[in-house]
Amino acid sequence: MLRGLALDHYYTNLKSNPLGVSFDKLCEATRNYFEGPEYKRDILTQWNATKLRTVIDKNTEKSTIECLQILIKDLWHLQHGLDVKLRTDDFLHNKLITAC
Repeated sequence: MLRGLALDHYYTNLKSNPLGVSFDKLCEATRNYFEGPEYKRDILTQWNATKLRTVIDKNTEKSTIECLQILIKDLWHLQHGLDVKLRTDDFLHNKLITAC
């Protein structure tokens, strides 16, 4: 069952010839759209733009420690979308140092 962006993607890009395309190919096309090279580049761009100062500016009512926790949570979330070679603890550690 598709919802949200996946449903929009199906109706916009894949529904034109549903009988001529196998279910496996539809799944692969959807996966590539959401997890393909363009998606990974977008996640890397977000990763590179994430900084502690930005989190603090967006959360003025929170303490620096709370903002640091938000930063770490955001980076963990983004890390899952990075290329497999970049999902290491060393890469995350390096990003935390540069983000602060």
